[in-house]
Amino acid sequence: MRFVAVPRGGERVLMRDPDGALGGRGLYTCDARACFMAAVERRGFARAARGAVVIDEALAQGLGDAQAVRGA
Repeated sequence: MRFVAVPRGGERVLMRDPDGALGGRGLYTCDARACFMAAVERRGFARAARGAVVIDEALAQGLGDAQAVRGA
């Protein structure tokens, strides 16, 4: 799943971008909710975006409940 950190009101806000239509550096996780939550907890989105990112955890809604596959 592709996400992008979009400038909004002086902050950068994480937005889902499944079609790749938004400009900017793409931040990726697998489609599993567990992958998204792990990236949030480990600050992976902020590292990949090279700066602070505001993350609404409601973005995890709509992601699959499948288990993350490691090493795939």
